[in-house]
Amino acid sequence: MRSQERRELYGAWAERWPSDAADLLDGYSGAWWIGGSWAVDIALGSDRQHGDLDIVIPRSELSLLRGWLGGKWQLWCAFQGALKPLLPHDSDVLPLGTTSIWLRHSAYGQWEYEVLLDPSDSESWRFRRDTAVTMPLEDALVTVNGIRFAKPQIVLAYAAAEKADVAWLDAALPALDDEARAWLADRLTDDHPWRERLAS
Repeated sequence: MRSQERRELYGAWAERWPSDAADLLDGYSGAWWIGGSWAVDIALGSDRQHGDLDIVIPRSELSLLRGWLGGKWQLWCAFQGALKPLLPHDSDVLPLGTTSIWLRHSAYGQWEYEVLLDPSDSESWRFRRDTAVTMPLEDALVTVNGIRFAKPQIVLAYAAAEKADVAWLDAALPALDDEARAWLADRLTDDHPWRERLAS
């Protein structure tokens, strides 16, 4: 679903920056980092505004995050194109296919953050599309101004299965060294349109 279609169906998103996420989670004891196109742009040295901000946490630490947020936020499960509220008394057993949690203060406000639930833990990163692909978490992240971001090849590996947009890859290529390109190529199918660009 495209961003405009999602906005018309579910409502608008507030403008949020990585520094806003850092303020929200200042003092939080769990692992978290920024993913999505923000992470690619940070690697490229760009600070353009985005339509939303993706915070990534280990799925196993959802209870910890819920405790940190307290009752100040509404949490909604995003799964299979639908949304369902995660109420304070609900357990952490989420609807099948839940990949993220959307945060807002109330129905009268905008969505503010999307929290992606990752199979990683505080020490090891695991690829959600193939959990046999792992690396030390610190090798999967880069820290900029005290905030951790997924490395661009991580973000692109997820995007590759959803949008094989060669122009988007071309824009991101300056952020990838030879090792990152090779790692990303290993995540692609043999006929993927990005392979030729990564090899050039």
